[in-house]
Amino acid sequence: MLSNGFLLRFRRETEELWREKPLDPQIYGFQFQAGTRWVPGLSDGQILAYENEVCARFPSDFRAFLRLMNGTDLPTLNIYGSSGEPTRESFGVYSFPRDLERVKCCISGVNENRDTLRATLSEEGFELSEKTKLVPIYMHRFVACEEDQDRCVVLSIADPDDAIVYGKELQEYLEREFLGKVPG
Repeated sequence: MLSNGFLLRFRRETEELWREKPLDPQIYGFQFQAGTRWVPGLSDGQILAYENEVCARFPSDFRAFLRLMNGTDLPTLNIYGSSGEPTRESFGVYSFPRDLERVKCCISGVNENRDTLRATLSEEGFELSEKTKLVPIYMHRFVACEEDQDRCVVLSIADPDDAIVYGKELQEYLEREFLGKVPG
């Protein structure tokens, strides 16, 4: 179970990283802008409304996360390694209700080829049941909303043939994705 202490430390550490971090001109891919901050969390009523909108019951850890952080305030930017391509913006960490339509679009997209996705994830050792709902948290990372509310696996799903378990639990995922810590 995610502790409030971990989440508060995580929020502080990520905002410190983002405070003055310039965009890396060598990177092709989306980066957090300097000064990015977490949007304040949701009330239990707002979390329930979010669950109802996406027809999913969130794992306990994801609910704890949403109580303190509800997405990021600035979009991420892709400067295409300073290649001259026009800069592109994308959502940072999804926020409810601001990004609800995009979240629904992502959910629809991963459900289009669910059988292929199920086979790909099975090779990874993750059994995607019919009842499991997939809800995006950031870019193409999805929280698996399973019947077991104490389990919070995060999947990376670029497409149905390119999907992996990216975090066996939400804390592992958050540390890996945002703080650069490699799971031990």
